[in-house]
Amino acid sequence: MRNFLKRLYPDKISARIFLLITLMSCASIMVVAVLIEKEGRELLIQEKSHKLFAITKMLDLLLDDAYTHVDTSLSKQQQISQLNQFLSPKVEPLLATMPKIGTGYYHKGLDAILVYAPKVAYGVNVGKSIPATHKGREVMETGLNMVDVGKQVRGNIMNAMIPIVRQDKVVGYIWANETLDDIEQQTLVFDKNVIIISLVCMFSCILIASVLSRKLNTDIAVIRDGLQALPFDLNYRLPIIRGELNQIVSGINRLAEKLQKAKTMNELILENTLDGVITVDNNGSITMLNPAAENMTGYKLEQVLGKPYYTIVDDKNFQSPLLDTLFNGVDHVGVEVDFPVAKQIIKISSSTSHLKDHNGQIMGAVVIFKDITEQKEVEKLIQQTERLVAIGELMAGIAHEIRNPLAAVRGFVQYLQNDLPKCEQQEYIDIILKEVDSINQVIQQLLDFAAPSKNYYVSIHINTLIDDVLVLLNSSHRANDIEFILHLDPSLNALYLDRELIKQALLNLLINAIQAIKLNGKIEISTMLSVNQKYQLIQIKDSGEGIKPELMDKIFMPFFTTKMSGTGLGLSMVQKIISSHKGKISVKHNEDSKGITVEVALPID
Repeated sequence: MRNFLKRLYPDKISARIFLLITLMSCASIMVVAVLIEKEGRELLIQEKSHKLFAITKMLDLLLDDAYTHVDTSLSKQQQISQLNQFLSPKVEPLLATMPKIGTGYYHKGLDAILVYAPKVAYGVNVGKSIPATHKGREVMETGLNMVDVGKQVRGNIMNAMIPIVRQDKVVGYIWANETLDDIEQQTLVFDKNVIIISLVCMFSCILIASVLSRKLNTDIAVIRDGLQALPFDLNYRLPIIRGELNQIVSGINRLAEKLQKAKTMNELILENTLDGVITVDNNGSITMLNPAAENMTGYKLEQVLGKPYYTIVDDKNFQSPLLDTLFNGVDHVGVEVDFPVAKQIIKISSSTSHLKDHNGQIMGAVVIFKDITEQKEVEKLIQQTERLVAIGELMAGIAHEIRNPLAAVRGFVQYLQNDLPKCEQQEYIDIILKEVDSINQVIQQLLDFAAPSKNYYVSIHINTLIDDVLVLLNSSHRANDIEFILHLDPSLNALYLDRELIKQALLNLLINAIQAIKLNGKIEISTMLSVNQKYQLIQIKDSGEGIKPELMDKIFMPFFTTKMSGTGLGLSMVQKIISSHKGKISVKHNEDSKGITVEVALPID
């Protein structure tokens, strides 16, 4: 039973107040209604008894001394008839205005009813004696007024009786009565009015309680919404509301102001640090992200607060150092991991540890991390540059050592070609000279690759360079079979570049794209601004055969080629040119698995 009542008891304080006000007001109204009904019934009975006694008093005045003037020489019946004939004409007119009242006289000496009016209804009772147990005899014995309620001659009645006293002697009694049915009807009318008034009062109380509870619920909602907003913004202030609840609102606003002023230096450092900070509780649910972590993950604190840590991770198989610390107790310091977040994989350096309260109890874990993606790319670029420099120096030395003997070989072969008569060996001499020239061309490429770039920078638009390169390509018969599709952004500003070197790099990339297409195909060339607005991008997308995935990491290595007649220095030269401009070059397969897309990123500053 107790549990059942608990379930009925509402959770909302406004609903509780509504229920309590309704119950208390309805209970109070019901109690008051019962008391009023009881008191009203008693007052009605008193009023009826007073009315009946008033009638008996009037009848006593009308009687005067009629009892003493009766002729006692007459028989009992004659005396009764004489008194009845004297009194009835006086009583009947009195009752004409009170049709529900019955009244009469009783003679003690004659022990008989003298008058019972109205005569038409009760005249047959004249001359009869009352029973020995009738209260009228008690009135004549005691000489006291009396009200009797019960079954009598008329039925269930209220009977008011007074003694007739003449010369200090009780000679009879007078009564006036009214049926209880008439009294009950009047009582029912009174009860009905009490019930109607009580119901109206109850409905009014319920309506008032409903209005008050709704107003209270609105005020509570304002406070609740404000309390929900404050953890994310201590500058938020609850609006002023009427009544005593405004003291609570004022207290909350003062508390928020004090909390805002009481921010520690550690909190300010946490908000302004460039390193990302994420904390979780013992269940692995996120409790805090600082602004740097929000920028790196792409989530706001209010979006993920209280949600599992893996909510912000794109790869559910990611081995998180933070969760390793939380669940296995293993701290990590400066661990470099690939973090799959914000629909990309960024390289981060992270350190993790447990969070403990003032009692030393573990309350979660924290990870502090920084994005080292660009740093790793710079390191990779430096390594590539150093490797290319070393290779270039080596190739330059080898090229010089080869070129000198090669020049002697070519000279002697030319001498033999000029001095010897025409013979079958002449064909072999031509082949030797052709191959020597081919070797010499390769050596020249090696020297060009190894030699330091002499940059002549000018201000120029990359769209203009692309147009110039396309003019050169259009003179090639092979390019006539290719459809060039241009998406050049006209809003791009001019860059400070080495015009000829960038043209050479773009020409090499477009020639490679043309050579990758066996039959008719298309090449899309696009220019745009990078998402971070730090680079201008050139994308070359072809519909060729593409590159095998296992060869993607080797394409920029010197001397690596998949062509029968290639030297493997073209893309290495392109990478060297782009690196000299502090740019980046990347290659990826197209989404439709047909061809590749080369992206060149040239810095704006």
